[in-house]
Amino acid sequence: MSAEEVLIYDSIDGRKTVAELEEMHTGAADSLLRWREIGVVELISPVSSPAHPHLVVIEPHMDDAVLGAGGRLLNRRGRFRITILSVVKWTNFTSYLSLNRNFINVQDITNLRQQESALAAMVMGAEARCLDWSDALLRFWPAELWSSETIEKFMDFPRPFMWLFPTPGEISLLCEQLMKELKTLAPDELWIPMGLGEHVDHAITRNACLMMLAEARDRFVGVPVVMYEDFPYSLTGACHGEQIRTALAECGARFARATEDISDVFEDKVRLGSVYASQFKRSYIEPKMRELAARDGGGSLKLAEAYYCLEGKACLPLQSSLSWDWAGMAVLHRKMSALLIDRIKWRRLTVIAFPSGHLGRWKTETESLVAAFPNAEFTIYASEKVAWQAEEGGKNKLAFHVVRGGWWGWIGVIGREMFRFRVPTVILWRGAFGIARQHKFKALINMSVNLIHLLIKLLFPFRRLLFAKTLSDFCGVLIEQVDRD
Repeated sequence: MSAEEVLIYDSIDGRKTVAELEEMHTGAADSLLRWREIGVVELISPVSSPAHPHLVVIEPHMDDAVLGAGGRLLNRRGRFRITILSVVKWTNFTSYLSLNRNFINVQDITNLRQQESALAAMVMGAEARCLDWSDALLRFWPAELWSSETIEKFMDFPRPFMWLFPTPGEISLLCEQLMKELKTLAPDELWIPMGLGEHVDHAITRNACLMMLAEARDRFVGVPVVMYEDFPYSLTGACHGEQIRTALAECGARFARATEDISDVFEDKVRLGSVYASQFKRSYIEPKMRELAARDGGGSLKLAEAYYCLEGKACLPLQSSLSWDWAGMAVLHRKMSALLIDRIKWRRLTVIAFPSGHLGRWKTETESLVAAFPNAEFTIYASEKVAWQAEEGGKNKLAFHVVRGGWWGWIGVIGREMFRFRVPTVILWRGAFGIARQHKFKALINMSVNLIHLLIKLLFPFRRLLFAKTLSDFCGVLIEQVDRD
């Protein structure tokens, strides 16, 4: 910048108008327009919103409402009072984490994300609010334990940090916070996420919203409730959305799908999304947004956003029935039910975590195992790749073994375990549930999964084998079964 431009830039305080800056610095308007084009500043048109109707949109993270429903929100700018309520406040995640940048200070990143959220809300003529909630990465691995080594682990294998089974305690706690907040906000219309994808924060937010609607049904009588699709998971999660709607329909809910034309505001939505520069760049996100909007527009030149009006009785079915992997989890449920019939009698239980599986929230999951099988001793084998997730190794009747040496190490495990008949054994690996989503090679992949399962059964004969992707999934289904019993 020239010295004159620096003076103009330093005069920007978020309150002065373009005319006032032009009066202070000749040529300021031209500089502001140029900076807007390259994404340095935003020019926000003044808007006066009515007190009612009051639209409240609940989002898991500070960007999900814009990504999933930004066009429809822009269509209501100035016609609704809009409040964006974010669940997650504290975070250390930015897109730079995947580039191995050591930028993980929670306070700094949280401040930056709140500033992005506030700016995006101003553009929409909305108010941004946030609950006091930490994101999945920090709940899985506390901020004080993060280091450059943790960043490398996240880059190498991000699933343990985010792909976890929601716990009943988390859902109940968030439900209480949402009810308290919405009692103050008193919405005339409520939008909630569908919870597409495998990110635990999206699943917890959806489940807490459903629990709130079910438990405080009288409070929301006459309040239209809409579920918006989580982006970018909506691009590949059509079968997951169908599974969620089916599970909710089985307990009394009904859905009416609709689309809304956002052609006139699509470019504004893209620009609005680019405000969240800490999370993604416009060049990356715009093609994906356009692809989905064109698909929801029905293949014509129209760009649209899809949404679902929730009708009938709000309910919260089993979390596993809302999962991306419900087909595999249904099998696990059946086998778990048979296992739990004799749960007091079992004296041994083995867990084998192959490199593509993960241990999840080690302390929480192992406590669930011990509580469900109170008389059993547990032997857990984990590859070096996932063993770090077991913070303190074996405890509470757990014998924890790190498998080193690659395949030779696993051959040793198989040799030790092969002839221990009748010992219930949990196998953790990424393909445990097959491929439940749309995939052009789905049949071939599932055939390979079945062959691997057959091989494992041959290696461990005469024992109960239960397959799960993660210890978190296994214990999630375990808790559902125990609670139902």
